[in-house]
Amino acid sequence: MHPRFAISAIGAIASLFVATLPGLSAGAPSVVSSPGPEKMAAAASGLAGTGDPRLSPSRVSPSQAPPSQPSPSQARTPGEILEAAFVNRYSIDLVTQIELVMRSRRGQERGRTIAAVTKVVDGRVYSIGRLLSPEYLRGMTILMMETEDRGQDAFVFMPSLDKVRRITTAQRSDAFFGSDLTYEDIEQQRAEDFEIDAMEAEHLDGEPVYKIRARPARPENYARVDFTVAQSDGALLKIQYSKRNAEHPYRVLRALREHMINLGGHVLPTQIRVENTSRGTHTEVRLTQMSIDLEIPTRIFSVRTLESRAPLPRVR
Repeated sequence: MHPRFAISAIGAIASLFVATLPGLSAGAPSVVSSPGPEKMAAAASGLAGTGDPRLSPSRVSPSQAPPSQPSPSQARTPGEILEAAFVNRYSIDLVTQIELVMRSRRGQERGRTIAAVTKVVDGRVYSIGRLLSPEYLRGMTILMMETEDRGQDAFVFMPSLDKVRRITTAQRSDAFFGSDLTYEDIEQQRAEDFEIDAMEAEHLDGEPVYKIRARPARPENYARVDFTVAQSDGALLKIQYSKRNAEHPYRVLRALREHMINLGGHVLPTQIRVENTSRGTHTEVRLTQMSIDLEIPTRIFSVRTLESRAPLPRVR
């Protein structure tokens, strides 16, 4: 599911899947101004694990901030607001099914369906996703585990080769299963991954938002990213990636308010649109069969699960 709208929860994984996986190798993976990303342990601990896990999903309007979750307006710095938004999106145990609908510049359409599972283990987000369709890709599985140093271990199992390969750091910006998502989109994200330049209060579709402009703390394919965060509940509504000196973003992720639900105290998107303006393509990400009630054994987040093709928790 860092992204990274993603889909870790979705975000850790929404934020999900190339008819081919080029270049896989077995190598190691690897206006308010702010001086840089501020750490947000207090906000993270205040948001993670909140809400009644028995809560049934409900649609969320801008005025309905989850009562168990503090509004990001209570955070005083751009870094704290951004970290709270990431915690809301990613730090949740979630079982879901993800449908990707990819449309080319010429209007050609392709689809992917993925069973996805995300779990927070000792404060770190683990995600695993397995392709259910199309048939020729069925069984291909991605495993992503946040490490103690906040890095990522990522592996892919390819049934056609019956092998597990490690995804290297250089491949984080590769297309995710032929879509306009990248592997980076579905990783757990943290404010410390960015150098924050400024924050402005704006409106998006009539809703008060914070627009946070930042740069990646480590070299990436983009030079600048703008996060649009709802002031009412910390929902990530829009992410725009731009190249150096570019006037317009080349990739935009958008989650509409009418397609969000409150699940266990987290405001999560059920639909995300990812547009690559440089290629003229876009991907619709649809999350269905979402559940926080199913037991998720930690042992499934292992290379052994990939090699054995062990079943994943599913909503029936």
